[in-house]
Amino acid sequence: MPALEDGEADEAELVLIGIDPTSDDPGQRVVDMLLDRGHEGEEGVFYLLPFDLGMRYERVGDRLAVLLLTSPEVYDHMVREYREDLAEAAAHLRTAPLVDGGVLLLRREIATDFDPATDSGDQPVVLLLQEGPAAEPDLFSALEEGEAALAVVGTWGEDE
Repeated sequence: MPALEDGEADEAELVLIGIDPTSDDPGQRVVDMLLDRGHEGEEGVFYLLPFDLGMRYERVGDRLAVLLLTSPEVYDHMVREYREDLAEAAAHLRTAPLVDGGVLLLRREIATDFDPATDSGDQPVVLLLQEGPAAEPDLFSALEEGEAALAVVGTWGEDE
């Protein structure tokens, strides 16, 4: 993904995952729900705690995987308390073995030599929320037109 703001270094690369809140995939639907859990800082900017929703990278050979995780407590509270309709569809996520103490919501991987590690640790992942499938150029134009939203997710469990 290109830099988010004009003037950023051209070589800045970001890891992007598309999230479709209308998908049948329960993991995507839980991620969308958790993004509503944000705590407002400055006007229009919401922050998630690292155990609300966090990411980590895994590399196996030429494959880079991004994992989106939430704490079991947050999962239980949000899904069972607020989304009974989602509880049954997403039950397999909660009963699967925990990953680093977290409920694995999504795992996306790709063959690449890109190394997302930064000087201060793993770089965050950018989530692009857009209803329905779309080609990459359409995703960015939807963002510019206000029909899509961005969320930046930091490292799982950091500062827990």
